[in-house]
Amino acid sequence: MAGGHGYMGWWGHMGGPKQKGIITYSVSPYAQKPMAGALYNAIFNTFRRVSSQAIFVILPASALIWTIQSSQARNAFLYSKAGREELAALL
Repeated sequence: MAGGHGYMGWWGHMGGPKQKGIITYSVSPYAQKPMAGALYNAIFNTFRRVSSQAIFVILPASALIWTIQSSQARNAFLYSKAGREELAALL
């Protein structure tokens, strides 16, 4: 029957062999430039994102605008004298 041999320790301190080959690098917070290139990247990254999504907005919007304009023109025609005569001829 398998059982525990005793308390091994808390997370990160299990009492096992030390790990080898793990190297950690860090940069001093005084040497970092958190806003380096922020304005440049904001302009060009925004342009890149908008241009890549433009087709998904422009095509449906243009189809919607065309549909609305043609429907308004047809409605205006049907409420004109010539439109009423055409509608009466169809019925």
